[in-house]
Amino acid sequence: MSLFEHRSSPSSTARTRGDPRITVSSARVIVTPVSHPLIHPLSKRDVQRVLSVLPAESVDGLRSVSLLGDQLTATGAPVLVSYRREGFIRLHAVSVLPWRVDHLPPHLIAELVRFGARFEDQEGRRTVRWSPESLRLFFTVGVLLTGVARHRREHEGESEPSMVVRALDVTAEPWQVSDMALDQWRSFLAADSH
Repeated sequence: MSLFEHRSSPSSTARTRGDPRITVSSARVIVTPVSHPLIHPLSKRDVQRVLSVLPAESVDGLRSVSLLGDQLTATGAPVLVSYRREGFIRLHAVSVLPWRVDHLPPHLIAELVRFGARFEDQEGRRTVRWSPESLRLFFTVGVLLTGVARHRREHEGESEPSMVVRALDVTAEPWQVSDMALDQWRSFLAADSH
């Protein structure tokens, strides 16, 4: 199945009320409002569109994707995506202000740059800034899809102890994605920009 083919299994799909051309996972998308400076980089529609192009086996058993407030790890690193229990992915809000990222490993910095992050060093502090488009791409590919991958592993019986799927900390592993796939996702998101 290609990236842009829609699933057709009636048990795992439903039509959206707003756009009858889009078939999406039957998973609910729940949005918790946040206040400035926090934002949800992906809208409810963004999440529905992304789920609509994923293979059915990736979203089978997915019950909800919640867009929640911010969360930090015990060391103070922002949590981007967490997994409550099988079938429940949680995307966490982030600040529109520059993110302080003094202790990120080089491989994670390189990954963020691939998504369009701009790093700045000022007064001994390293920060990252995002354009809205780059942050949306990062949250689609580097955050939501990591949550979907975790869901699939859990659904297949591979239990993992930590609820945190992805956080911006020194233990973070880079999310492997080819340049071609990144370009496809960039085009996909640009086709329905906010």
